Amino acid sequence: MQVIKIPDNAQITIEDAGVTDGYDGHCLRAFAYFGGQMSDIGLALDLADRKNHPAIINSIETKYPDLRQASKSPTFALTYQGTWRTLVKNFGFSEEEAKSIEKNYHELYSVSDDWVNNRIEKASVEGYVELAFGLRLRTPILPKTVLKSRRTLPYQAQKEIKTVGNAFGQSYGLLNTRAGNGFMERVWASKWRYCVLPIMQIHDSLYFIVTDNVECLQWVNNNLIECMEWNMLPEIQHPTVGLEATLEVFHPSWAESVKIPNKADQHTIKKAVSKLRLDK
Repeated sequence: MQVIKIPDNAQITIEDAGVTDGYDGHCLRAFAYFGGQMSDIGLALDLADRKNHPAIINSIETKYPDLRQASKSPTFALTYQGTWRTLVKNFGFSEEEAKSIEKNYHELYSVSDDWVNNRIEKASVEGYVELAFGLRLRTPILPKTVLKSRRTLPYQAQKEIKTVGNAFGQSYGLLNTRAGNGFMERVWASKWRYCVLPIMQIHDSLYFIVTDNVECLQWVNNNLIECMEWNMLPEIQHPTVGLEATLEVFHPSWAESVKIPNKADQHTIKKAVSKLRLDK
């Protein structure tokens, strides 16, 4: 277990490699970066039992949607070996803001950082790194480099390290592809083969057109979530923290959506989608 200190001195206990059980990741990162602008959230965390922390953090989605959205770009940049300078140059943060975000990001993901750094050191010996599903990426420069300080590394070695960092994150995007393929195999083998159509895949999300039928929607919810929660790769298996997913229904536009609880019965699904303007 790792205790992370974030703004306003509130504490959240998280598990292994920055993965948190029950927390919305975007909300958690938004609080880590911009917690000083959410005094009510910090106070609520200080006063609440630990079991209520996920609900408090997740309320940022509705209370502070702009800050939640603002957390996404710097997270993406820092995940792929960017620095505070990247945040200043690409997103317009002040130097002070950018350094604070960078610091909080690396505190939040210190376990993940260590994991990547250990594999970079291993690559400096073996000449390659192993990515998701056994894919190997060659690193011919790292074995010829002394890894002491990133600041004094030759430019080409720094580029190779950045490529390795990018590859680790991007390669596990194949989990999304695997989930989509696995789900469509189920669709084609079911009576809903003409009622569920794939339309796009973006990063960690899958999008489908689904017929207006509550039985079909229930089937999609049950089967798609099972496929998204697949975690048979040994390196991502954990005794208490798994992969999670939630189905959202959009109608009549991307601006309007509702979330469907996992394993929801038809009554619950009908109640959820009743909030959408299905007559449009």
